[in-house]
Amino acid sequence: MVGDVPDEGTPEFIRKNKMVFDYRQYTFKPGSIPTYMAAVEEVGVPVRKRHGVKLAGWYYSELGDLNQVAHIWAYNDLKHLKEAKDAVASDPEWTGSYVPRVSGLLVAQNTYLMNTSEFGPVPK
Repeated sequence: MVGDVPDEGTPEFIRKNKMVFDYRQYTFKPGSIPTYMAAVEEVGVPVRKRHGVKLAGWYYSELGDLNQVAHIWAYNDLKHLKEAKDAVASDPEWTGSYVPRVSGLLVAQNTYLMNTSEFGPVPK
């Protein structure tokens, strides 16, 4: 679940922005969101925190398109994004506990690298 990171070919206005956000929207198999949320709370968030990743938002659908989860992870900059994603992907707790618990639950995944405006809130 660790995606590609922009490189030197990324537009300068994105590379210069300090904090970047990894916005993820997942569609799950019906009834599997509680299993996913437990894995995230018990393993996913602690592993990411250990590597300096901040949870900026966590949401799930109640009306409209069901079986949807959206979450936002904050990184200090693009360098931190790459380093943290690499560290998380190789973390033994991630690969040995988290991935086995959540694999097979997803139907679809969309991931967006987002920048904040100068006036937008930033997680502390």
